[in-house]
Amino acid sequence: MKMSKPRIDLPHITDAPLCIHVNRNGFKESLHEVDVAVCDADGTVILGMGDVESVVFPRSAMKPLQAIALVERLGASDNLPEFSPAEIALICASHNGEDLHTSAVTALLGKYDIPIDDLICGAHWSPHEETLIAQVRRMDKPHKIHNNCSGKHAGMLILSKLINGTTSGYAERTNATQQRILGVLEFMTGSDLMHYAHGIDGCGAPVFAAPLGNWARAFALFAGGGDLPEARHLACQRIRKCIAAEPFYIAGHDRACSAINAAYGEAITAKTGAEGVYSAAFHEYGLGAMVKARDGSKRGAEVAIGAVIQALGYPVESSVDKFFHPKLLNWAGTEVGDITLPNLGMLKLSQT
Repeated sequence: MKMSKPRIDLPHITDAPLCIHVNRNGFKESLHEVDVAVCDADGTVILGMGDVESVVFPRSAMKPLQAIALVERLGASDNLPEFSPAEIALICASHNGEDLHTSAVTALLGKYDIPIDDLICGAHWSPHEETLIAQVRRMDKPHKIHNNCSGKHAGMLILSKLINGTTSGYAERTNATQQRILGVLEFMTGSDLMHYAHGIDGCGAPVFAAPLGNWARAFALFAGGGDLPEARHLACQRIRKCIAAEPFYIAGHDRACSAINAAYGEAITAKTGAEGVYSAAFHEYGLGAMVKARDGSKRGAEVAIGAVIQALGYPVESSVDKFFHPKLLNWAGTEVGDITLPNLGMLKLSQT
């Protein structure tokens, strides 16, 4: 993708969060306030809106960082079963539980002789309506393989077997598997993550908090903006390339995450997280971003990451426009409102 320079003069920092107005017939019905941090690999804030020091759980937005531990381990051995690009994307995924996803998770675990019942992520129906209807028609209840995090858990199970020789307790924070992942996260964020809040994610795996800017810094390192040990650099590049090659596996149909990664390929790696979080790595600039909607809105986070992508000079591809500039439709499909970014105009546009 041919890049122009950023549309805005950088650095640009304001205490005001990004404001997203939800308008019905021109009347502001709702407001999403979003904290935005775009940083370089040194942690310097390049674009900041709102509280870039707010401590947040990145939730699933950190999955590409978590995957580094396993991909490094795979790169250190010549006698392990090969991972396909789709399988690497899958271990970073928050997928729809579509047949393609569940078949891939089953096959991946099968390569390492790990039963699917070893997953501890819990079961839920697909969030994708068409897939949900198909599931309800053919099964009484979903399996853990259908969980949107089953790909991540498959990766953790494999890493546990490689490190410990067993999968038992693989999701416990004190397990060597999670300690290896924690070490990667601390290296990438430059933070002692146990200094901040920690807990259990919806899927049962550990989740760690850190300042918004530190998570953005982690994705700048992931993007190649700073010096990494060779094995870690290669792992990050492999994850980047695999997600770009197989973006459907990271989410699925009708999902912004897959649409963004498909549209921008190796230029941008983007990942959604629960409670209004989005991360992005801008590989051509060596920058990382993390946004957090204060009200936990998925819609707010998607519009915000779209605003960051545009501000950095990337075009809005038609396949992502409905996520970046959503319209309000009634049940008949008639447009009844829109979503606007009134204070995005406060950004100082570049003159050259």
